[in-house]
Amino acid sequence: MVIQRLEMCIEMVKLVFEFFVVFVEAVGTVISQNDSSLIDRNYDATTPYIGLLP
Repeated sequence: MVIQRLEMCIEMVKLVFEFFVVFVEAVGTVISQNDSSLIDRNYDATTPYIGLLP
């Protein structure tokens, strides 16, 4: 019973980590798209990229 709970917990942590990675990549994509549209308007704002290293 304890081993099953531990395995389920490990799987949930993996899913949460995978969701977090996808979320960070999506945020990075949105930031890069916003930066390119801001440059077209002659307005330059630096936005830090928050991401994970592989």
